[in-house]
Amino acid sequence: MAVPPSPIAVASAATRNLVPLVGIVFLGWSGANVLLLYFLDTLLAMAVMFAGLARHFMPPAASESLAARVNAEAGCIAVALFLAAFIAVPLGMPLFILFMASGVTWHSVTDDPMFRSGLVLQAIAAFWSCLGLYRALRTHTPEELRLKRQFALVFLRWIAVLMVWYLGVGFLFGRWAPVVFVAVYAAATIMIEVAPDQFLRAMPGGTEDADPPARGTAQAPPAPSAPGRAKLAARWRRKHGK
Repeated sequence: MAVPPSPIAVASAATRNLVPLVGIVFLGWSGANVLLLYFLDTLLAMAVMFAGLARHFMPPAASESLAARVNAEAGCIAVALFLAAFIAVPLGMPLFILFMASGVTWHSVTDDPMFRSGLVLQAIAAFWSCLGLYRALRTHTPEELRLKRQFALVFLRWIAVLMVWYLGVGFLFGRWAPVVFVAVYAAATIMIEVAPDQFLRAMPGGTEDADPPARGTAQAPPAPSAPGRAKLAARWRRKHGK
């Protein structure tokens, strides 16, 4: 049974994930660039899981030469990057349209030092996450690590952004539309950290990956059978003289 998060954990998750919004509103960070970093973070998280699964199901043999093992490892990474790039097309098309409508160019994105720093940090984090997943899959199965659930959380977090996109809510804010999408992503991340099962049950298709809700109260006793109800009625009539 999941333990409810403490107020400190909730405050910590909210503080960490609201930092980009503070940077956009008060420090002049580019909302479009932050949103792009979130999109790339989603793709990298998926690629890490794809690479781990590819290596788990197609592990390089220990008896093979070093070159063969390196080639096998590179093949797993290539498969992961291909799958991530394939998924990026439908997931990233709204982002591309937003950038075109906002006049955001590739040069304006890459010239931003904050974007470059964030991209480097994401690449380093993805590398270490991949190493950790490789080690974990040596002693655990994907089911034990609940990779399907982890993938659902990452995937549905971006779907929450797309839902706001397709509803047209974000565009009501004009040039602040990227900030709205960043806020949705941040809110989804906070909910995933403090209440992942509630997030999964709130999203389409996520219920099957959520843990069953905890039963906070004892089950009510079963209703008495028909003969039992007759006896109770007779007892009540005798007690009240009816």
